[in-house]
Amino acid sequence: MIWTWPGWDGSTRTPGSLRVFASQFLPEGTPQDWDDFTAFQRQRTSPANGVRFLEEFARIDVSDIAHRVACPTLIIHSREDERVPASQAGELASLIPDSRLVLLKSRNHLLTAFEPAWDEFLSHIDAFLAE
Repeated sequence: MIWTWPGWDGSTRTPGSLRVFASQFLPEGTPQDWDDFTAFQRQRTSPANGVRFLEEFARIDVSDIAHRVACPTLIIHSREDERVPASQAGELASLIPDSRLVLLKSRNHLLTAFEPAWDEFLSHIDAFLAE
């Protein structure tokens, strides 16, 4: 069974349930951040398509093919991500040959330009692209 969050299928669109969903991506965000995230999601896709995205993302498993990646790979993930555990980023990094894993000090799944980890994120991207 694939679990989806209330509101994505159109059955319930209470601000509270959608804020809880948004807070999984931005736990360090403000209520305004969560409202902006929810509004952005609503503008970009329909509730039915949102459900399909969540279902498909839950099915993705690259563990059998990750070893085929043959280019420089940088994996950046939040150390305390509440949406996707850092252990999953570590698992992916262990499957991709010569990949580099950077764990940032953040709880957010989606980094914002207003948190300390943002500058570190940009620094790692710049250094990786300069190699």
